[in-house]
Order: sequence, then structure tokens, then C-alpha cells
Amino acid sequence: MTLVTTESAVEEGVNLLRSRAPREQPLVSVVVSTRNHAGMVRKTVDAVMAQDLDAELEMIVVDDSSTDDTPQVMERAVQDTPRQLTYARLTDHRGPAGGRNLGLALARGEFVAFTDSDCAPSPGWLRAALAAFTTPRIGIVQGRTEAASASPPLFSHFIETRELDGSYSTSNVVYRRKAIGDHRFDPACTVGGNGRPQSRFFWEDVDLGWRVLGDGWEARFAEDALIEHEVMALTPAQWILWPRRYGLTAAKVAKYPGFRKHLFLRVWVTPLHFWLDLAVAGLVAAPWQPLALLLGLPYVVAFARSRSLRGRFPPAKLAAYLAWDGVAFASMVGASLRHRRVVL
Repeated sequence: MTLVTTESAVEEGVNLLRSRAPREQPLVSVVVSTRNHAGMVRKTVDAVMAQDLDAELEMIVVDDSSTDDTPQVMERAVQDTPRQLTYARLTDHRGPAGGRNLGLALARGEFVAFTDSDCAPSPGWLRAALAAFTTPRIGIVQGRTEAASASPPLFSHFIETRELDGSYSTSNVVYRRKAIGDHRFDPACTVGGNGRPQSRFFWEDVDLGWRVLGDGWEARFAEDALIEHEVMALTPAQWILWPRRYGLTAAKVAKYPGFRKHLFLRVWVTPLHFWLDLAVAGLVAAPWQPLALLLGLPYVVAFARSRSLRGRFPPAKLAAYLAWDGVAFASMVGASLRHRRVVL
């Protein structure tokens, strides 16, 4: 296959390329919204095309107005693939919600799967996810996401999902199309930033999942529906400021109170945050009651178990982790006050 077809835009500001594969009715549509991931998106496409699924599938890659070589990479991918692949390029930057909504508009499958262009699905991803739709009331299946590296460096970011955590992250989730219905990703689900899509923290995937649950659909977790998430290098400053995203949790709880069941003791994002807050309380009370410093011991133990100071510059690593925890604490306190929901 050496040619691709060019179609007129489905709406203003959208250009399409489609592979020459016969456009048979797919069982599942895989939607990926990407921006400036030219070095990774081809790996994602190849992994989806290599799914060991007997049924028909289609893949839709929406390019959110990338400024790198993504168009050239995707043009080659459309030429090479033996399966149905649509490349939709936006001429204006709409953010991840806008890209995924266009993908939904183009999707024709009975099921719609989402992953990201910094992810690589395992060959059995879709087969395992679809097998988890064991009853007609199951509308969402969330799969397992792991870091692509067994030993990621300290200053890095990746997504891990090992249980049904209420996030319905688009790194690894499959919907029954009927369950989505007329719902779409809400671009307003952002926190922070200066008004530009690239400067905000997004939670439109959480919002869509909980709206679907609100319609009475059920969710399941598929352990074998594995996707590996690329380990993304961060600068020390980016890494220390990353936990500002924990402030999103208060917004989620404010809109969907049921999200609390995924929190530790219905208040803390993780057990470590609980021990951190206990340690902070001990420090505050120490001037009046020195024994209150003992409240920090559980945090010290949890810190030692979950974080490694091995290798070079242990003091610097310790300082970085403490700064990271401080940013997390301040972000969650600020968000709790802003949304009038206690989430720590």
C-alpha cells in the first residue's frame, strides 16, 4: 500500500488522511489525541496495529496542531498500515478534550478505546479489555498502566494504574459507545494556567467517566489489559512542581462526591499524604508539646519504604523529596479551601 486518500474536512479546521484499508465496520475504535509527540506517536500506532484481535479495529489519531514533525510521521504511518487508520490534523490548538471529541465524532466502533501518544499497548490490550465487558451494564473498562522502564530516574513522570481508581485515564480506558451516548469531553475541566491549553492541568477524562457512571453504567478493571507509559524526563524544577496537580482532586470531589471512595480514609490522596499531614501537625504542636514530634515517625517509616536515597547525592534527593511533599501539601490545602472540600 503506497497511497493514502485525502478527504475534505469533517468540519472547518480539520484535514483528514485515511489508509487504503477497506473501511469495514470495526468492533472497536482506538482514539489518540496527540501534540508534539513525533518521536513517540509512531510507536503507539504500531502497537495498536499489532493487536492480536480477530475482530476489525480502526485507529483515529487526532493531531492537535503539532508544531514538530508529527504530520510527516503520521503520513508515513498511514501509508504503511494494513489496518484502518485515520489521521485528523487540527489547524487550531484545542487541547486534549477537543482532540478526543473529534476522535469520537469519527469513531464508528461499538466500543471506543483511548490511549495516548506516549503509551505503547501490549499485543493483548484490546482483547483483554473487551473480555471484561461481561455484562450489558458494564460501560467502562479501565486497564493496567505501568512505567515502560523498571527503574525510572528520579526526575521523571509516568502514569501507573493498578486498580480501578476512579480516574478513567485516557492512557488506558475502553468505553461501550452506547454508554458514552451524547457525552463528550469537557474542555472546561482544567485547573491553573494562564488561559492557554498547554498551561493547564486537565481532568476531562475523569469527568467523562463519572458522567457515564451517573447514567447508571458500571465500571470494571482489567488487569491483563496492559499499556506501558513512556518515562518522560523532567527538570528538577518541573518534577518538584508536578504535585500541584494534586489540587485537581478537590475539584473532582466537589463535582463528584462519590470520588471520595477512592481516597485513603475518604480524605487523603494516598496513605503517604496522611502520614505527611500527621508529621506537619506534630511539628506545629511541638513548641507546646515536644512529644508531638513522635507523630512524624510514621511518615519517616513510610518515606523510607517508598523512596530510595541510594546512589549519588542522597542529601540532594532527600531535599527534593521534601520539597515535592511540601508542594503537594500546599497545593491540596489551597485547593481544599478554594473548592470548600477537604482533600489532603
